[in-house]
Amino acid sequence: MALTIFGLHNHPNDFPVTKIDVPVEECVFLLDFSRPLERCRQLLGRKSKFLGVTVGLLVPMIHIGEHPGTAGYVFGINRGEPYFLDIPKLWKKHAGTPRGLPVATVGALNIAADLGLHFPNDC
Repeated sequence: MALTIFGLHNHPNDFPVTKIDVPVEECVFLLDFSRPLERCRQLLGRKSKFLGVTVGLLVPMIHIGEHPGTAGYVFGINRGEPYFLDIPKLWKKHAGTPRGLPVATVGALNIAADLGLHFPNDC
């Protein structure tokens, strides 16, 4: 399933994300603008950290039940997939935006289960 990013009118800096077909009410991960995007590049067919064409992104996300800065979850998106060009624009606009407190504290096992459910190919 392709990535889906939802926008919320009342919370313009929160973007729920998922890679399964569920409504926005069931999304439990948000884009985490407090951390930078990681670009995966290639130069002459070899991986490069700083030079070359960006062929993928590792996009930071956070569970709605986590406190900011407590985890380092990311999902991958490759060049040519929907939102590949839009994600860097979102980061440019919202980078450093603080996130509010978690909705409710959630245990690590529940977060891991949600990660496996919403991002099955990224685990």
